[in-house]
Amino acid sequence: MKSVGIITTFRQPNFGSVLQAFALQYVIEKMGYDVKVIDYKYPNEFHWKAGAKHGRRKITLRNRLGDVKRYLQLHLHLRKLTKMEKLNKFIEVEMKCTAFYPSRESIVNHPPIFDIYISGSDQIWNPNTMFGDMSYMFDFAPQNSIRIAYSSSFSCDSIPEKYMDAYRKNLSKFKAIGVRESNGLALIKKITGRTDARLVLDPTLLLTKEQWNEYALKSDELLLPPKFILFYMLAYTYSPEDKMSEILSFMQQKYKLPIVSLSPCPRGFNGEFIRIEQTESIGNYEFLQLFMKSEMVVTSSFHGTAFSLNFGKPFLALENGKSRSDDRISSLLNAVGLTSQLLFTNTELTENITPYYNVEDGQIQLEKLRASSIDFLRTSLQE
Repeated sequence: MKSVGIITTFRQPNFGSVLQAFALQYVIEKMGYDVKVIDYKYPNEFHWKAGAKHGRRKITLRNRLGDVKRYLQLHLHLRKLTKMEKLNKFIEVEMKCTAFYPSRESIVNHPPIFDIYISGSDQIWNPNTMFGDMSYMFDFAPQNSIRIAYSSSFSCDSIPEKYMDAYRKNLSKFKAIGVRESNGLALIKKITGRTDARLVLDPTLLLTKEQWNEYALKSDELLLPPKFILFYMLAYTYSPEDKMSEILSFMQQKYKLPIVSLSPCPRGFNGEFIRIEQTESIGNYEFLQLFMKSEMVVTSSFHGTAFSLNFGKPFLALENGKSRSDDRISSLLNAVGLTSQLLFTNTELTENITPYYNVEDGQIQLEKLRASSIDFLRTSLQE
């Protein structure tokens, strides 16, 4: 049995990051490979020195005592698991990982050895967050190693000149390249001259609704309204808050349903709003249950859009109207013929806007893309 190592970012307080890593491992394992996710820390000292502003925590006596206090509170049942603790529990139970690599030096000096290396999904090739860390293109792997990219994402439409040579050198070594947005195809061609890159589905979309339901049913029971609009807002490259407040007001007035939210309340929204993480402990099983039970979804998250589509839920997805450099959501919705569900920050809301669409047609198109993406992955893994 051949061994496969996946590199991606997955130990972050982000539901989609964990689930995309799990999904890719799940699918490749079903194909008959021995698969592990490379447990490479992000961000680490490399990224902090380059300018990363998040994820760093000072080691102080106060922080140490705080860790001890939280540990005791948890084991004395005085508090619930935090989001990151629940995500790590999911990783521990559902995934297989390598030894931990805390730094760039650790993975370069003692690299994990596999028959095949796969750059997984998420924004692992984004120069604005990775700062030229070529670990995500396997510059640490032995020469002549088989390198594959599946649904890797730049999340931008240009690469700074200072990184261009490193991107060109390392991307040229890949046997096969699959990306998850149209801008990625253009960048691969511009950087390497290659025209064989493919647009493929995010790994979370390789599993069917029925397969995800199995994991949603592992959730702790949540106290939820009988019917609700699920709201999930992320703001990595732009600020969607003002437009989201407008959309939520529009949706609640039209459908008379409470908002159950995985995000803070957007400023300016004064309707019925339940911040679920203030009353419940939410991990990946609970995240999936929320999508399974929702009546409809409003989101600016790529994975929020992906799970809305996969679960066949009515939804509206928001993308930046001023800059189209991050086109992950629009690329997905264009591929399945559902651009009707896409709003931009400069879209005027009218009565014609609706979260409803032909779910059956959407699922048929999604299944075609799923089969094509799985075929690309299977063929790429073969000698």
